[in-house]
Amino acid sequence: MEAEEEFDMKRMMLFVVMAGIMSGCATYIPPGAKADLQLFGPPDIQAGFAAKPTNPFPASLAIVRVQAPAYTNYYLQQRGGSYGSGRYSVIMAKEAGEDLQLERLTKLQEIAGLVSINRILLPERLEGDREIRAAASRLRADLIFLYTFDTAFFDRDVAKPLTVITLGLSPTRKISVSTTCSALLIDTRTGYVYSAYEVTERAETFSTSWGSRDSADETRRKNEQEAFKKLIDEFVATWPKVLERHRTRS
Repeated sequence: MEAEEEFDMKRMMLFVVMAGIMSGCATYIPPGAKADLQLFGPPDIQAGFAAKPTNPFPASLAIVRVQAPAYTNYYLQQRGGSYGSGRYSVIMAKEAGEDLQLERLTKLQEIAGLVSINRILLPERLEGDREIRAAASRLRADLIFLYTFDTAFFDRDVAKPLTVITLGLSPTRKISVSTTCSALLIDTRTGYVYSAYEVTERAETFSTSWGSRDSADETRRKNEQEAFKKLIDEFVATWPKVLERHRTRS
């Protein structure tokens, strides 16, 4: 009896493996890394104290998403939207529902409007904050809202992020996704950092729910959408304090 059960178990395992082989063992590659936001702040303590706010309220905001050099993900591979070489890249595509959340900022006191920076305004080589600030100045944007996503997938039994995920092979395998969304609010004229923000969103799912790379990537984008919403929640909640602090300095 035990031999028959063992044979059935081996046969089931063989079936699962063969099914994966026949389907081409589809895999999903998680997205690239976040941008290092330290590139966009003052380089040292002295420069930090030297940078001054211009307090240009009511202010227009330039919205910019940045990621690591040569960043890519499944969505961008299909549609494009990443630009630049050097120490970071700029993501032109709005793939995390940003427009809906950013509309909330236009209703805040002392926000005059939002603009987006496109590749026409940027050099190919991106090294730090000056390239972004120069592009924002051409649009007459007073402040820059700079944000980045750090998204990683984990097996529940493994601490290290997964670099490749095989789709649909184990019905009991749980995959968790974690997204940290970080942002800076920067003075276009001086590089002064008015405020910094960071939130994290986590979700868990069974790998078998991903029948394709599209469905796997939908999990990533949904998690990033939730993280970005939480980031804007924090911006909205703290904006009155930012105004109060810098009006006092005026």
